[in-house]
Amino acid sequence: MPASKTADTTIETALYGQPSDERLAGPLRIAVVGTWGVPARYGGFETLAEQLARSLTPDIAEISFYGQKSAYSELERAGPFAGHARVWLPFSANGFQSVLHDALQLLHASWVGRHDRILLLGTSGAWALPLVRLNGLLRGRRIRIVANIDGLEWRRDKFGPLARGLLKLLEWFAVRFSSSIVADNAALVPMVRDLHGVEPLLIAYGGDHIGLPANAAAPASDSFLAIARIEPENNSALILEAAADTQARILFVGNWSATRYGCDLLATYGINPRLTLHPAVYDQSVLADLRGQAEAYVHGHSVGGTNPSLVEAIFHCERILAFDCPFNRATLEGEGAYFGSAAELARLMREPGSGRIAPAALARLRHRYRWETIAASYLAVMADPVAESQPAMNFR
Repeated sequence: MPASKTADTTIETALYGQPSDERLAGPLRIAVVGTWGVPARYGGFETLAEQLARSLTPDIAEISFYGQKSAYSELERAGPFAGHARVWLPFSANGFQSVLHDALQLLHASWVGRHDRILLLGTSGAWALPLVRLNGLLRGRRIRIVANIDGLEWRRDKFGPLARGLLKLLEWFAVRFSSSIVADNAALVPMVRDLHGVEPLLIAYGGDHIGLPANAAAPASDSFLAIARIEPENNSALILEAAADTQARILFVGNWSATRYGCDLLATYGINPRLTLHPAVYDQSVLADLRGQAEAYVHGHSVGGTNPSLVEAIFHCERILAFDCPFNRATLEGEGAYFGSAAELARLMREPGSGRIAPAALARLRHRYRWETIAASYLAVMADPVAESQPAMNFR
């Protein structure tokens, strides 16, 4: 639990409804499944898992974090993390193997770990949820499953018809067999409601875990930063085209060599001395140095709900230029500036101060995306013995 009195009060309120000297008979036992593991080294779900571990001490919640064994060295896998257990299983947490990876985590958590509360991050293993429910019936115990279904993954352009169909089916399993559904963005709430007939809980991501270098020099006015997986729906090509057109200096951090799309962009734009195409970075101290070099942040994500990189940008930058879509507008509460094409982004890049967020609005956003609040929200929904989603049986 965070050391501050405010954080203590937030966690107590999540458990008991108001600060109290009362205590539960024992800490909640929670399994967190669906990630590469902790500490974070891949994406938003991993960051969420790590911050839950750091925000909730074992006297409040005993959490077992499941992860991909091959993603960490033997030394890295040794021992607990922030006082919590870690369970390492085979298969990859990415690609098609994730369907087996996440399902195996779910089955281990319920049948071997005998957890009665499971936080499922993503939908890849959701087909195994009926077996998890069966385990609860055989044990005479109700298993509470809370699923964060991410950003309706089947909407991503990179997936073909077969993959989209499978993702839709897995999403249906997650909604149908979970106790509660979490949406991380206000724009997702009506979409989930219309698609599945349930009312999801709105819990976003935090961003106050990032650090900035002390006494860093003020960055130049034409220095931009972008951090993203290099994929078409993140508009990586659009951002580079606009930066090249304006001759702005941009530091773009991403996994350039992971796909043909990224390799092609690296070959096309990597020779431009004002465009720095930096490999993906997960070390927070290195990221802090990179963030300190930027005067403005460019966010190209177009799908996926609340993107962690955008929330983190709120804590290190006052100027944000974001792709114009409902998810980004909801995350920023309409603050910043928006673009829908390379020409529009180029215009914003040329305008000094474009996308600058007023101090009062920035303070409001930073207060909204604190991890102590996010962790308390997840703790409350995991502790709730009553609330259940009532999913409709239709699937579209």
